[in-house]
Amino acid sequence: MQVHSILYPSYVDGPGPRVVLFLQGCPIRCPGCQNRHLWDPKGGKEIPVEEVARRLLTTGLPVTISGGEPFAQARELAELLHILKEAGVHVIVYSGFRFEVLLSIAGAVPGIMTTLHLADVLVDGPFIASLKEGAGPYRGSANQRAIDLPATFAAGEVVEVDWGELAVSILPDGSVVSQAEATPVLKSLGPSQRTRRCGETCAASTPLKAGGRTYAFALAPGAEANAFIRRPAKG
Repeated sequence: MQVHSILYPSYVDGPGPRVVLFLQGCPIRCPGCQNRHLWDPKGGKEIPVEEVARRLLTTGLPVTISGGEPFAQARELAELLHILKEAGVHVIVYSGFRFEVLLSIAGAVPGIMTTLHLADVLVDGPFIASLKEGAGPYRGSANQRAIDLPATFAAGEVVEVDWGELAVSILPDGSVVSQAEATPVLKSLGPSQRTRRCGETCAASTPLKAGGRTYAFALAPGAEANAFIRRPAKG
């Protein structure tokens, strides 16, 4: 499968810590996308599914699959999900396609239905820049839903996961990670800096602003607030 990168630990791509697989290639190409470098399907590196699974499982963390558009590689995605679920790993898949659209094309695209039945959560829908304010935890824009897939198929209707309005994670080093909306409450804890957004491949060098962005707050004055470490995958 075509892979851009593997990043861990992440606290912004689902309840963390998690390991995030960023797949290469996206046909949706949302205006304002933060990962335009993942649009090209020929970018990244081709890695066998078994090797991708091995690298993910080595971390011992639950998995989030993002991109790019994961369902652009639906057959390989399904193969990966088989391996991960056999190992008992919790899996969140992000997609710019809505759940209903995926269901409608599943008969023509091998791998889609298998993935939907194996994954635990689907965060669906395109990124809409005008809806990024107040998107809620682990989403890029407010139109996106976090769908509990097993519950949805059991009920015959969409059942969403309740991730609340704000998510706060306390890291082993004492840092606190939350959304920008929590800044007024958490700013007394110490200095802050911008970290990765949900779905972002790496922290961008942009000014500190509110609006759906994620910050790390250091509990100790003057302490490092760097919550994310990009580690090379072991080969």
